[in-house]
Amino acid sequence: MTDGPTQSQIEQVQANLAQMQHLNDYIFSYGQSKVLNAYLLLSETDNDPGFSLGLEILEGAFWAVGSEFGAIGNFLASFLSGIVSTWATNLPPSLNTTFASLETRLAKSSIALDTQLADLASDVARNWNTAFSYQGQTVTLSALADLIVPPETDPAFEAMANAALFALDQQIWATVLRANFVITTFGSYGTPYTVPGSADQPPYGWAQDFIKSNPSYTVSWQWYQSTACCQSDTDPSGWRITETNIGTGADGYHDGAMSPDACAYLFIDSIGGQVINPSGLYNRATVFANLGIRQTSESFPPSQAATLARPSKDYLRAVYEGRTLVDLIEQEGRAAIEARIIEKAQTDPVFALDVSRRPYQTLEKFLGVRIPEIMTISVILESARNVAIVVPSPAMPAKASTAEPVDI
Repeated sequence: MTDGPTQSQIEQVQANLAQMQHLNDYIFSYGQSKVLNAYLLLSETDNDPGFSLGLEILEGAFWAVGSEFGAIGNFLASFLSGIVSTWATNLPPSLNTTFASLETRLAKSSIALDTQLADLASDVARNWNTAFSYQGQTVTLSALADLIVPPETDPAFEAMANAALFALDQQIWATVLRANFVITTFGSYGTPYTVPGSADQPPYGWAQDFIKSNPSYTVSWQWYQSTACCQSDTDPSGWRITETNIGTGADGYHDGAMSPDACAYLFIDSIGGQVINPSGLYNRATVFANLGIRQTSESFPPSQAATLARPSKDYLRAVYEGRTLVDLIEQEGRAAIEARIIEKAQTDPVFALDVSRRPYQTLEKFLGVRIPEIMTISVILESARNVAIVVPSPAMPAKASTAEPVDI
């Protein structure tokens, strides 16, 4: 390539730069809905993640174009991501501020990129040897004289745009998850939960049922070989289960799990690579191990009583609407409710684990009621080694009340 471009070369470069602007506009026009969708499904407020994270989102979106689209895809990935990466040391004036939201930052960044592409097109000869580098790949503006960026009427244009949009969606979710969510691995409390079986048959079926009921979780298992000689019924062999959850953080009442709708959008698979949503953003293993989300661990103690000075406003609203555990006991009687719970636990091993480890939220979902946070609930799965005796109180209180007026 000579240093002096011909007129036809200049026109080809300008045409390609114009198509890049169309691609950029397309991506961020549809990308705005990706931002709104992520924050709505995750029940979070759209906040500006800051300049550095904003750059990572943009760079990752454009870099995705290079994976499947040959020479032009590789060029666009390096060129567009390379332009954005230069902003770290040469920030466009329009981005030198604080934004109210990620949506606004991405919109302003799209305009800044259009402006920079227009500047390159305004004097191709002067910018002929201008180079941009990203991830070890360097390209120059002059290479555009020998390439064709697909126009919007070409199916390849939409294919590249969709690849970038998918990567943009991934980057947005990873950013929000790292900022607002935590991965919690739950240890055992008392007798570890063991799925019966044989050492050569891992509990895939049980695990898939568990994920179906608990979509924000992943589970792992380890074979436990009983050491009992003549009392294997009290120390059974089986698969010891470890549960790990993604959410906003566990407390004594709930696990803070990510919503089922968000999980349905986020995860491609359930367990063992079983695909449940081919349009999902990430494999479960990637989310739990490779996105850099904060990790913590908790045990499974009995739910703690009286950690709140008074019932929450949500519970008091349920009192007003007649949707509390006390209301249900008055309607059906305690014995009938306990019988329903026991029957469900005896026929559904996943429910049995859930109700013993997460009694508040499991019973609230199963019974369709709210339980006051000042009430202790302990559910014990009886076995040959784990026996419970429950002495009922003489009477349950008729209604929960508060001495202060509360808006419902």
